[in-house]
Amino acid sequence: MGRFVASASGDQIMGVLFDTNILIGIVRAGDQSGILKYLNPVNSKVYISIVSQGEIKSLALQNKWGSNRIDALERLLSKVAVVDVTDAALNTYTEIDSYSQLRNPRFGKYPFTTPRNMGKNDLWIASLAALLGLELVTADSDFDHLHDVFCDVKRIDQSEFLPFFVKN
Repeated sequence: MGRFVASASGDQIMGVLFDTNILIGIVRAGDQSGILKYLNPVNSKVYISIVSQGEIKSLALQNKWGSNRIDALERLLSKVAVVDVTDAALNTYTEIDSYSQLRNPRFGKYPFTTPRNMGKNDLWIASLAALLGLELVTADSDFDHLHDVFCDVKRIDQSEFLPFFVKN
């Protein structure tokens, strides 16, 4: 099965798109530059979805993050490119959502047998990664079924973050 290319122009950007759970790990890490190098060893351009930016800022507000953690978040956000959701992502969202529900007429065979229920924010994040040709870096399995179909998915085990939580 070939990769679904969603970009209307066919142009693809070299880079990585961090899922919200990756952003949380980076903000919580004592060694922010070390974890960034670990997550992005070839120093590709780093993107996040505006959806992830909204999610993490909402978490910060709800959980009453202190000034140190807010400062870490702002430092991180200043280092990444934030991608807005536009009309260009609508078709990709539709393709991914229907594929995840085993109901996309463009696919005759699926590598999974039961629907993969994705959260709406995750659908937008995956849509942007697919549309822009970015590797999606995440710490959960919600995107696994999209790997090599819509985008490259790199799943990081959260235990791999532990060395970056120790301040030297």
